[in-house]
Amino acid sequence: MRGAGGGLDRDANERAAFALLEAGNTPGAEARLRQMLSRDAGDARALALLAHCKLVLGDRKEALTIARSAMASDPDDDLVLRVLASALLAAGKYKEADEIVSSLAEEDPNDSSMLLRLAYARFNQKKFVDARDLFDEAEDKAGDNVRALIGIAQLRLEQWNYERARELALRALQLDPTRAEIFQILAECELAWKRPGEAYDLALEALRLDPGDRDTLRLLARARARRHLVLRPFLPGIDWVVEMDRSGLVTVPLLVAVLGGLLAYCLVYDIGRVLAGDPPEVLLSCGLAAAFVFALVSWFTAVRTRLQIRRDLRKIALPKF
Repeated sequence: MRGAGGGLDRDANERAAFALLEAGNTPGAEARLRQMLSRDAGDARALALLAHCKLVLGDRKEALTIARSAMASDPDDDLVLRVLASALLAAGKYKEADEIVSSLAEEDPNDSSMLLRLAYARFNQKKFVDARDLFDEAEDKAGDNVRALIGIAQLRLEQWNYERARELALRALQLDPTRAEIFQILAECELAWKRPGEAYDLALEALRLDPGDRDTLRLLARARARRHLVLRPFLPGIDWVVEMDRSGLVTVPLLVAVLGGLLAYCLVYDIGRVLAGDPPEVLLSCGLAAAFVFALVSWFTAVRTRLQIRRDLRKIALPKF
């Protein structure tokens, strides 16, 4: 009875971990999985799910290490193989990933997610014809697979096929309106079509679904800046400030003040040289002036952007970021 109870407890913990991952609570899922592993360090499925958590959190190196440990514990489990394939793709080990994904795709030729992963592996091995055919096949077989639809839409976005990307994203939206990535894709399409207002509204919806996401913050900043052509050269600086926490709003002005002080000193120095009949240090002054203007405009625009985003977030009852 103890063994049966232990089995039931383990299965319940795995289901709970899956539920936490589906709800986006990756730290909670990781805590539950580590609790499972404290009882059985060789639990292959728990290791695989822990590797998935690390992938979600962006720790690709540790994800691959844990996924390999899961594979060593149970090389035949489907979940273990799928997570290992994802970890290999994320780590850039495309040839090794190709072998695993190919076997999974052969077992289920209609699995659009596997076809999509195999296409990525082939593409990054410069097997472009195979990759193109696999991408098209994955799109044909995507059906109601939201993740596959999002993945293919992102691919079409990278191919500048905005109309097709939008169609796929809208299909995914009908199936699951809670995925922030869908609104990001739609916003990118609107930006490509030079409709920054619509892009901003869509990106704001993505931020509502995934508060604080840096990619979405960059997208919002780009959408606002593209309303004014003069701000386009300052987008890298605006993105940098927008992504910073509140301390950055103090740090950057200090940088601006330092640049302004250096610029003022150089201007006084150059004026003195001109009055003395010597040529001024034009290059240094121009460089400092360009850096000062870039930093000042980037900071001012980013602050305005953050304030606007905060006002808009209040309208939809989201916490501050």
